[in-house]
Amino acid sequence: MDTTWPVILDMDPGHDDALALLAALALLPVVGVSVVAGNQTVDKTFLNARRVLAMAGQSLPVARGYAKPLVRPLRTAAHVHGASGLDGYAFPPLPEDPAPLYAMSWLETVFSAQPHLNWIATGPLTNVAAFLLGHPHRRHQVRRLCIMGGALSGGNITPAAEFNFYVDPEAAAIVLASGLDIWLVGLDVTHRALLPASAIDRFRELRPPLGEMLWSLFQFFRHHEPHSRERGTPIHDVLAVMALVHPELFEWRETPLTVVTEGADRGALKPTDAGPPVHVAVNVDVDGALAWLDETLQRYRP
Repeated sequence: MDTTWPVILDMDPGHDDALALLAALALLPVVGVSVVAGNQTVDKTFLNARRVLAMAGQSLPVARGYAKPLVRPLRTAAHVHGASGLDGYAFPPLPEDPAPLYAMSWLETVFSAQPHLNWIATGPLTNVAAFLLGHPHRRHQVRRLCIMGGALSGGNITPAAEFNFYVDPEAAAIVLASGLDIWLVGLDVTHRALLPASAIDRFRELRPPLGEMLWSLFQFFRHHEPHSRERGTPIHDVLAVMALVHPELFEWRETPLTVVTEGADRGALKPTDAGPPVHVAVNVDVDGALAWLDETLQRYRP
């Protein structure tokens, strides 16, 4: 896969989104970030994206996206990410945002300026679905869409559903049916790639204050992420970045998939006989993934 194409990130930061953002900034030509409501409200995810970019010394545009799912009320994950969405670290104040951007108009501007882009989405797919519906003439410009979401076997917000797909199942269903070249990384692999406490401690070796920020955030996250274990903490969203950069570290199955939108299985990922196939990750090289993350973060050493 050509990773020299410009990259758009769509996120709901979120501790694991913050790690994914830093990994993407280190490796890819990121042109900006659109934010969506999910882990927290869109006002908070917008602020959090700006906070992490500032800590990384980046001044990329951040565009405010949808404040709620396409057709239903918002469900956040404050029980995992805290009241701010990035609890665990006292961020310094930011200057006033000089020119507010809104995701749909900003995305159209980016697409109009680039022949092709890669897209990484790590929150509910509300922004992605809305843009595809409103701008169908732009679909051919998406080279690859890497998504963190869904699960083939068991959820993390209900027994059936992963959080992002549960929050906006209609958006997820629209995106999976879009015909884009989709590479989907769900809980089937993110619950295997656990970051041990020793790796979290290595965050403090990164340049200040970024290293202390990341270490503090993950001290909070490792104690609040329900699927943290003694052997480590899931780092969900960063694996969507890895899927673009090193897809060979996963085992993939190509199959049509849909998303349940109603009932007790809302948000569940289901195989279907109709629709375009997507690549869904069914296994991951855990040692390779952790080594890749460590090597990537070394770019932030003093």
